[in-house]
Amino acid sequence: MDNVQSRVGAVFDQNEDTADLSTDDYSLRRAYINMAENEWAETYDWKSLYREANVRVSTSTGNTSIALSAGGVTDFRKLASFPKITFDGATTEAFSEIRPQEKNSYDATDRYIYILGDQNAGYTMVVNAGTLASGASVHIPYFRSVASLVSPANVVMCPNPEYLVQRTLAYLWESHGDARFPQAKSEAQRILQNLLAQEQTYGESYVDSVKTQEWKYHNFHWGRD
Repeated sequence: MDNVQSRVGAVFDQNEDTADLSTDDYSLRRAYINMAENEWAETYDWKSLYREANVRVSTSTGNTSIALSAGGVTDFRKLASFPKITFDGATTEAFSEIRPQEKNSYDATDRYIYILGDQNAGYTMVVNAGTLASGASVHIPYFRSVASLVSPANVVMCPNPEYLVQRTLAYLWESHGDARFPQAKSEAQRILQNLLAQEQTYGESYVDSVKTQEWKYHNFHWGRD
């Protein structure tokens, strides 16, 4: 994070030495950088935020609640794909996610999962699989939330830190009533559009055997006009 602070200071103060910032100024800019990174994270399902976790359930009931934080998934934001569950101790299947309010439309023996909770209270995955075997394993593909930048040594998760620099400058200039803030905000938006376009570009060896929602339902790539 200190690198982003330095680049912001180079433009805003014409001084890249973060040691010359007051504690209050450093803290304020850190808050803006965190706001910018959260904006970036909520814009798209970024590959850099994709994670996988494997947990085991310790109960054997028709509806098993798995506290994701207890399974070590403390940074859960949303599911990325179908969880794979070895529900009977031997058979592994991909379970579909449903909305919690739809559960009464399904039979007790149907296999599905749904997510309850929030980032404050924590998330819980509820599994409906008839009867789960004790110690059933659950593979969870998910997108993580971004970690709050607290220490100068923290590394930003946005793949292009220049987005955070420009977005932070926009926050600063807007808070100072400086007419340059729309220009910085526009530059940040341009960088974000490029990030979205790059997210749709894969290496030469990549083969997409399962079309994503972007390919199924849209005739354009995100970030491009």
